[in-house]
Amino acid sequence: MISAKTKYTIAFIAVALIAGAVIVKKVILPKAAPVVAETNTTVRAANTIHGVGTLEAKEIVILAPKTTAKLQALYADEGDAVQANQVLATMEISELRGNLQESAASIAKSRSQFAASKAVIEDLEAKKSLSDTTLSRYGTLLSGGFVTQAEFDAAQAAQRSASAQLTAAKANLQLSGYDIAKAEAALAAQMAKIDDLTLRSPFEGFVVSRNAEAGSTVGSGSAVFRIANPKSLWVKVYIDERQSGALKIGQSATVTLRSFPEKRFTGEVARIGVESDRITEERVVYIRLRDLTDFLHIGEQAEAEISLISKSDSPL
Repeated sequence: MISAKTKYTIAFIAVALIAGAVIVKKVILPKAAPVVAETNTTVRAANTIHGVGTLEAKEIVILAPKTTAKLQALYADEGDAVQANQVLATMEISELRGNLQESAASIAKSRSQFAASKAVIEDLEAKKSLSDTTLSRYGTLLSGGFVTQAEFDAAQAAQRSASAQLTAAKANLQLSGYDIAKAEAALAAQMAKIDDLTLRSPFEGFVVSRNAEAGSTVGSGSAVFRIANPKSLWVKVYIDERQSGALKIGQSATVTLRSFPEKRFTGEVARIGVESDRITEERVVYIRLRDLTDFLHIGEQAEAEISLISKSDSPL
């Protein structure tokens, strides 16, 4: 049998050993632990900001008719590459074609009237010249007593009549010119309406969506096509507010897209949102991509690493 004194001694030793182990682990070992230098991975992690978002196009144009019309033909589909000023759709213009013919006929009529007025003016100018000469002669003859006062008055009246007719003819010629201008303006308006019903691509790009089919009636301002400019592609990422304070325009970034998981696209911060999301507490940052050669899909998920180290701060 172990005595009570022996049991007490064993318990005391066990407690002492446990206390010593705790002191060694908590005090001695941390002080003696060697200092481990920071790795390059840690440095990079401390000087980059990670964000997740989507690929977007800054410049997307909606092609739509200015007036309600029926789609006559479509010449492009979703995903097609298009050239600047390429015709993508035409609308039905049968009614406008009649207006166009009416305007053209009005122009022809006004020009004919203008030509007739010019001919009348030439005739009246000749008559006025003759009446001026006759009046001058009658004035000389009257002073010599070779004509009566009545004959002189008649010549004077004829001269005044010729002058008045010439003035009226010139006014009619001016009115004919106004009629031509009015008819040409009406024709230009009809041509502009027809041109508005011909949808063309404003730049070299690709069709994001086609929202109508041939034969359907499209309302004024309703989209028929959405065209994106590939040169305006950028990545829209969301950055936590706690990290966004270090962001600056022009900082370099690398982007990974889900469709190209092994490829790294380079870019730079092009815009930093001025308003944070009040629920997610994130700020929107746009990264402009460089050297885009592949066809990329708008809206696909992207991940970005934004470098906070400027070139002057980077190690040699």
